[in-house]
Amino acid sequence: MFLLFLVVLLVMGVKCDTTDFEMADEKHTLKDGIVAESEPKAEKESLKGKITPVEMYKRLFKKHRHMQLEAVKHIQKFGDYAKMYKLVDKMLKALFQVLSSAKVNVTEMGYLPGDPFPENETIREAVALVLENTAMFGDMVLRLPDVVHAIYKKNNEWRQTISWAVWFCSESNIFDGAHKKLLHLMSQEIDLIPKEEGYVNPYKVELSKESILKNTGDPLKKLKDSKDKKKIKEIKKGPRMTGAHTEL
Repeated sequence: MFLLFLVVLLVMGVKCDTTDFEMADEKHTLKDGIVAESEPKAEKESLKGKITPVEMYKRLFKKHRHMQLEAVKHIQKFGDYAKMYKLVDKMLKALFQVLSSAKVNVTEMGYLPGDPFPENETIREAVALVLENTAMFGDMVLRLPDVVHAIYKKNNEWRQTISWAVWFCSESNIFDGAHKKLLHLMSQEIDLIPKEEGYVNPYKVELSKESILKNTGDPLKKLKDSKDKKKIKEIKKGPRMTGAHTEL
């Protein structure tokens, strides 16, 4: 499945190499799927002198986040719950495998969030894998809550990993604005912190009804017949995840 291939690449292939902002010597180069004209060497050097490594990474981070979010939005449109479950299961296993390895690498290298942004390429890549995979898990658990929770709750080690990762990201000075909000909402969604009064994930109701109607034998199979389906009530949209209209 091409989508699975694309998403796994997004999960496993993110890197924090600041050379992504330096145009190659050739006339054109492909960066994040966009063909860009190369810049004169003198202009490149001038740009490097004005932008700090952390600022350069933040730009790359936003590009990768856009790609990840679009992939998750695409999965939201799946009409077949069984296929969605299978895809999300593979994605989460790949994501947490990468995240766990990155945690080990960052810890062994002695890097702590809040330290100056690493200049060493190996450390930068490990840090980026933590930051971007944590954010992608946030997208998935908030926008695909029923499927993700059904898989996530079976893996106790994942909770320890994501708890560490959320702490790392919170202290990294990379997550601000919408991304800082993403961490806060994700932490409530998976009970790392208490849910605020009135917290509701609007995607949960929508996906629950769709997945139950499909009834494909995965964790929601126990909600078995049409009478059970009719008993499900709409959750009122009050103060919550601030709604489906917020782009994280």
